[in-house]
Amino acid sequence: MLKIDRSEVDKAIENMVMFTRTEKVLADYEEEKQVLVKRENGLNERMIQLQEQHAQLLVDREVTRDNTSDYIYLSKQLTSTDEDMKIIISLLEQSKEDFKALKQKHLPIIRNSFSMEISAKSEFPVNEVVDLVKYELLTAIADYASEVSRQQAPLMPAIYEFLHDEELMETNRGFRRAFDYDKASLTYWAGLSKSVISKNEIHSACGGNLPSGLTKPKEKDVAK
Repeated sequence: MLKIDRSEVDKAIENMVMFTRTEKVLADYEEEKQVLVKRENGLNERMIQLQEQHAQLLVDREVTRDNTSDYIYLSKQLTSTDEDMKIIISLLEQSKEDFKALKQKHLPIIRNSFSMEISAKSEFPVNEVVDLVKYELLTAIADYASEVSRQQAPLMPAIYEFLHDEELMETNRGFRRAFDYDKASLTYWAGLSKSVISKNEIHSACGGNLPSGLTKPKEKDVAK
């Protein structure tokens, strides 16, 4: 009986293309990050190799303790391995700083790009839409109820002759109840809800979420 034409909204949703610039900015960040990730992975792999090598050198040197030349040679190898490990530890610490610097570099670029593109959401004027739907809903209900009252009005002068007959109404109370003041009014059962649409429900929808328990009315309930 009353339907909202959301064809323009559906068309806008279907054609919506947002955040293309932000996606490009994030892709640039990801590309630079992968260079650092690859370098860090290489350093970690080399560290594992050196740790294994260091452990093996300790074992080998212990075995050759009585062989002076081998012992000296393996000790030099251990010293060299230790130095390499210290260098890698330093490079890994620098890698952390490089990651931090990369984020600092891209942070304002990402923020500015996103802020610019997200502003396009204002193309959907939520307040105006809610006000319009509220207006259309209430005026439709009021117009329908007014027509019921208008068509009832010509009947009432004659009916009042019965209603104003107190003696008659004493034995025909059901007749009086049939013409109570609100009988011409439409019936709205609100259930447990306090309003048709609450602010919280609108805020929920603005966040892309539907209120808990919201279901689409069956067609027979709204169109007969």
